[in-house]
Amino acid sequence: MSASADDLRKAFARAVYFHSVGGILTHNSGCLLEGCLDLNIPVKVCAPKITSRPISMPLQDVDLTPLVTPPYAGYAGYIVDITHTNHYAPFEGIQDGHIAYLNQNDVGIFSRIPDNQLMFIAHANRFASRGGLRRPIAFGMSKGLIAATERRKPFAQRKDRALRSFRASMNQSVRAALDISYVPMLERHLPIDRTIFEPGPYLDSMLEAPICLAYGGDFYSPLMENPFFAEREKALAAMHHFERFEKPAIVMRWDSWRLWESFTAGCVTVHLDFQKYGFDLPHLPEPWVHYAPLDIDNLAACVEQLMDRRKEWEQIGEAGRAWAIAHYAPAPTAMRALSTLLECGAKVAAP
Repeated sequence: MSASADDLRKAFARAVYFHSVGGILTHNSGCLLEGCLDLNIPVKVCAPKITSRPISMPLQDVDLTPLVTPPYAGYAGYIVDITHTNHYAPFEGIQDGHIAYLNQNDVGIFSRIPDNQLMFIAHANRFASRGGLRRPIAFGMSKGLIAATERRKPFAQRKDRALRSFRASMNQSVRAALDISYVPMLERHLPIDRTIFEPGPYLDSMLEAPICLAYGGDFYSPLMENPFFAEREKALAAMHHFERFEKPAIVMRWDSWRLWESFTAGCVTVHLDFQKYGFDLPHLPEPWVHYAPLDIDNLAACVEQLMDRRKEWEQIGEAGRAWAIAHYAPAPTAMRALSTLLECGAKVAAP
């Protein structure tokens, strides 16, 4: 259960400090910062810049320079962003505050930190874990994105098409597989827009498209079960050792900015079935209520059901937007994270 906003303001009256290892603060840190500021919880940062996508950028027009300070002792909480390195970095020399690590890395599932440390991790999959005190966190949306999508068009004015506007990126086997299978079937019913947009036109395209293909990810099967690696590549096998792996294969790096941009724009968001494929979030969306789920076992039926539900598209799009904002806007995300930090975050050891 989340603590109340008043309880969090009292608990973190001495500020929450955000530190990044190996690069500038990431999108998740920026959204948590926005949430803290919305809750009137003081924050300090290690550097004045944040990295994200242009239309999802948190604190885009806010000068963070006055908040920059070294990581002094005495703050109430510490969020250590290890996204750029994907490795545990002990945060020492300070005292009397709760600490958590934050990891938005595409392969954060391989990250391992000590069992007594808390880590908020994106792309979490409930079918696999390397152990430790992990809590799932979503990419979510910034306040700027929420505001920019207020001008979305009603579905009666949206162009009859599905957006498939993915930028080229590595390790996207899910998108490749669905390009071969799902997209051609969908294209028999709807035009597919494959344009690679610049940020401004990209946002406009989402605000006037009824359907957005927002899936992503990479298929992974456990190397640790291969005796060749165990015998001849021990270091590599150790890197791929999971304390728990419950399926023959899983989907990694399934979360994305595009997913939350689609939700926020009120599109019918098309994504692999969260429940079936183990995508872990504090609050899961409901299929055909908040999004259009894909089942790789029967993609033809998924296309058929999407088209049969055409009259429900606007309802699904708006329900998805409302669900996403209720649970993954900056303020509710910060409330949930800080409540978990109070409950589970280890106290920083005294120097």
